[in-house]
Amino acid sequence: MIKIFFQNIKKICFFEKNSFMISILIPVYNFDVRKLVYEINKQTKNKKIDFEIILIDDKSKKIFVEKNRELKNLESVIYIELQKNIGRSKIRNLLAEKSKFEYLIFMDCDSEIENDNFIKNYLKFCKNEIIIYGGLNYKKKPPIDKKKYFRWFYGIKREVISSEIRKQNSNKSFKTSNFLIHKNIFNKIKFDEKIKTYGHEDTIFGFELKKQNIKIIHIDNPLIHIGLEDNEVFLEKTKEAIENLKYISDKFHNENELFNDIKILKYYKIIKKLKIKFFIILIFLIFKNLIIKNLKSQKPNLKLFDFYKIYFILK
Repeated sequence: MIKIFFQNIKKICFFEKNSFMISILIPVYNFDVRKLVYEINKQTKNKKIDFEIILIDDKSKKIFVEKNRELKNLESVIYIELQKNIGRSKIRNLLAEKSKFEYLIFMDCDSEIENDNFIKNYLKFCKNEIIIYGGLNYKKKPPIDKKKYFRWFYGIKREVISSEIRKQNSNKSFKTSNFLIHKNIFNKIKFDEKIKTYGHEDTIFGFELKKQNIKIIHIDNPLIHIGLEDNEVFLEKTKEAIENLKYISDKFHNENELFNDIKILKYYKIIKKLKIKFFIILIFLIFKNLIIKNLKSQKPNLKLFDFYKIYFILK
């Protein structure tokens, strides 16, 4: 009897030691997330994990809604459709609000898992109040559709960064596409709901973490970004991101550290100081067509893309 008692105690202790409780949160907008969700489900169901996958659709087109609705039949999935679009920041706050577990994994809907141990790689860190960014990757080969080449090229050159490099400025190198966070930390920060369109919700989130001395841990556990936009869409979304950057500039105008961390804001500050705004705008307008032609080519120059951004923040 005593032997059986201790065997049962051992089993209970083992279960407690190896069990985890995780909410996997995916904001959905105009993308088929079925492959991603089925892969997450496969990686979690065979492990000692109490988990939930929460999908909130932010008023997607009908074609995507009809495809994704089948996911609500999965036992682990909570699927919600919003009747109006609420934006990138508010939907992430809503996902966290709906979650019931203390560890949250945020993932972008246009992602692909390349590692069979993707979830497992995060589980080992589920011990303390932490935030971990896993990184971002792109397909090795460029897209067949040449109109999507620039988005892929930009991602490869600017967004694929190893954890060793990211660690050098941990809060600057944060993106919302793939991270684990303890709910207590999330509730201290939350996303700024004035950011509704594309771009820089992660910039504010990372900076607010830094202000509270919360350091982001960086690991190499990337998701592949597969939702590549064509040239026209990406350039338009970049304008949206610049509008958000203007909001950040106004909100944190006294935060020199933030301005130094964001290259475009750093240039913006220098241009204002030198009083050469009109000159920079004029130069861009003279070469505007050539610049855009280059960005849409198979040999885009990212310095010209920076110039494109600077023009729109000065405009």
